[in-house]
Amino acid sequence: MLKKKMIKNFTWPLKVATHGVESTRLYPEVMMELPAAERGIHELDATTCIGCGSCARVCPNSCIEMVPYKYGNPLKNKKMQFPQIDYGRCMFCGLCVDECPVECLKMGKNVVMTGWEREDIVKGPGDIAARKHSAKEVAEFEAEAKRIAAEKAAAKKAAAKEGAAKKAPAKAAGEKAPKKAEGANDKSKNGGAS
Repeated sequence: MLKKKMIKNFTWPLKVATHGVESTRLYPEVMMELPAAERGIHELDATTCIGCGSCARVCPNSCIEMVPYKYGNPLKNKKMQFPQIDYGRCMFCGLCVDECPVECLKMGKNVVMTGWEREDIVKGPGDIAARKHSAKEVAEFEAEAKRIAAEKAAAKKAAAKEGAAKKAPAKAAGEKAPKKAEGANDKSKNGGAS
């Protein structure tokens, strides 16, 4: 009787093992299909980020900090500041994604974040950047930014010179005009008689 029960109890596991019916999740080896609205580790598009910091300001847990990162676009992001996220404090609410004006930050489907130290779960822009510029592209952008800055400085200098040139004749004319006005005031004080 006991042997029959034992054999009966093993028939189901044998059936599952031979027919490939999955009874438990095989998590590390097989990742399950995640829904489209999954809120996993953030993905940053460093090519479009403008470094405004609105994601850091709106975060309720203050887990986002703006840090320097060299593979962004210096024409769009003048300070070259990008988000760094502390996942030990993040509650995956998605407010940072909703607040981003250029939609460069989004929630990905990667949910694996492990480590032995606290610093292991603090992800910088290099860790979460899904798209970034190469070093050659960044050098080209920096050269273009310097050229644009030099053009603006030259235009400002030319405008200052032009303004100074306009003020000099006006100042000279202004000095002559008060003398005439003073002479007219003297005549009116004397009753107009000379």
